[in-house]
Amino acid sequence: MQNCNKQNLIISIESSMDFIESHLDSADKTIAIVFKKHGVRNLERASLSTLQELFNEVYAIEADLR
Repeated sequence: MQNCNKQNLIISIESSMDFIESHLDSADKTIAIVFKKHGVRNLERASLSTLQELFNEVYAIEADLR
């Protein structure tokens, strides 16, 4: 079950990143800062808790852009 949750989080993070990239000129820099803050270089290798924190932050950015 944990693997399913992890994949769902990765899909959600990627979806939020796509939205951010389509609405923010500095998206690459913004996303890089968030990833660095959480120590993420590869979504597949990140822990479930790190992915949850990362998702919360990128989703908050997406929500602010809506």
